[in-house]
Amino acid sequence: MVRIEGLAKSQHYRAVIHYGEAYAPIAEADINSLGQCLELSVDDFLNALPEKVTGNRYLQDRIREAIATIDDRTSLMNTLKDSVRTLAASR
Repeated sequence: MVRIEGLAKSQHYRAVIHYGEAYAPIAEADINSLGQCLELSVDDFLNALPEKVTGNRYLQDRIREAIATIDDRTSLMNTLKDSVRTLAASR
């Protein structure tokens, strides 16, 4: 499972991305970068996602692995895009 969860405004990071059994923080600038990808196709969005949420190569690979286990990529993309829109609107 891969999902993005918003955090309280008092937290250091605005959101976290959950992938498999782990999660990684997402900074405000990374949310802005994701917002610029909302018009991408399913494959392009899901391919861009790991690089947009972290600069750490190891985490990017783990996120890619988690995405690869999802059968319904369109539903995953729609859910992730909805989360990004919600975060962008709540600034």
